[in-house]
Amino acid sequence: MLDLAENKKALFDYDILEKYEAGLALTGQEVKSAKAGQIALKGSYVTFHNGKAYVLNMHINKYKAAGPMPDYDPTHTRELLLHI
Repeated sequence: MLDLAENKKALFDYDILEKYEAGLALTGQEVKSAKAGQIALKGSYVTFHNGKAYVLNMHINKYKAAGPMPDYDPTHTRELLLHI
């Protein structure tokens, strides 16, 4: 699995008891932006709702080569594809 982002500060600030790998449900332009390294995890966190995991406040910049996207919110809630 390709690691697109890592929260190195979390390893310093917290005792990590368990680790999980998860995928993200992204749009096509978000995938391209993520592969270009345009992800910021600072201030993001995971929450669970109705048996599904979601990441909030993760910032993925708009892909520069994408056309106009006036409604794009770089920090919108994204579903984690997590299998426990």
